[in-house]
Amino acid sequence: MAEALGMTTAKAPGSARITSLDSLRGIAALMVVFHHLDNTLDPDGNNAILERVIHQTPLRLLIDGRCAVMLFFVLSGFALSISIGKKFNYGTYLVRRVCRLMVPCVAGVSFAALSYLLVAPMRIPELGGWFNEVLWNRPLTWALVIRHMLMTGVQADSSLNNVLWSLVVELRISLIFPILYFLVKGRTKLAAVTALAMQFLFRYIVIQSGNYVPFFNKDWIEALENVGYYIPFFIAGIVARENMDALRGWIARIPKWVVFLLLLGALRLEESGVDIQIGLGAFLVIVICVGAPYISNALSVGPIEWLGRVSYSLYLTHLVLLATLFHLFYGKVNQYILALVVIFGSLLLAQIFYMFVEEPSIRLGRWLTRKKVAAPMVAESV
Repeated sequence: MAEALGMTTAKAPGSARITSLDSLRGIAALMVVFHHLDNTLDPDGNNAILERVIHQTPLRLLIDGRCAVMLFFVLSGFALSISIGKKFNYGTYLVRRVCRLMVPCVAGVSFAALSYLLVAPMRIPELGGWFNEVLWNRPLTWALVIRHMLMTGVQADSSLNNVLWSLVVELRISLIFPILYFLVKGRTKLAAVTALAMQFLFRYIVIQSGNYVPFFNKDWIEALENVGYYIPFFIAGIVARENMDALRGWIARIPKWVVFLLLLGALRLEESGVDIQIGLGAFLVIVICVGAPYISNALSVGPIEWLGRVSYSLYLTHLVLLATLFHLFYGKVNQYILALVVIFGSLLLAQIFYMFVEEPSIRLGRWLTRKKVAAPMVAESV
């Protein structure tokens, strides 16, 4: 989720950043914003307006946060694959990756803690369990803030900003990603079978251990379970990247209406609620959106490209703004007006956070590795 280099599918993948990938990430980040607003406005599933307008229409995909996060993971596998080349240097990769993920994370936690202090939140019973039991549900202490910044993966250590759970997964798998890449490269069929087997195996493990769906970890065993559970989705991204030229050629040979039918089918898989099907849907969405120039170009228009550029900042900051505004103004301002303020305010805040935190963190990673073998820019994507 960083600086886009304006690449479209007219260029060979791997030579630069692929704008359509960023745009997909931006759309997914916005879906997470909608998902958290839906959790807030409809805590018990009885909101008649949302039921008629969103939940019982195709628009329900726009509030599917699980679908969005799984898309993030497959996108990361694709994007990080581009950073592995003949001149790959693990030290450079690691420093840039840590700067890219953790510096904004530390700033985001600090922002959340400051907002918590200013708001002094109290329970709002009308907003139900998710808002009151998941978000800002712990007394603020220095120890809590530090544990958030260390990205422990423990549920209590995501209470200031619940989205941290996925960033913990992202960071941990990033550390071993080059090993995954070299194991998968040139072994598409074996990788696909292995990924499926891993997903079934670790799904069984986390269910048996009471850790399903795996968001957080109580100990190092659950931390390993979570990593194993999500690795297959990164492998799916590697497989997509490694076979993109052949897939692009296949897409070019079939009629556009068939491509759009495939895209609709992929989206249907993504809203299935079953992770392995969501991952397959994400794989197909990425392949189609990158491989079909007419779709890739549509995703590369200015506003969507901008959304992709600030997507990590949007992901990190929107929930803090949501909690702040609802704690301060719920019951005083119409909840749907508050929701609109959260949406547009989050977009503005994302741009500010990108300019003053995210972009400097990218520059920091480059500066720290300036004397080493330069890794491609995409190594800095989220």
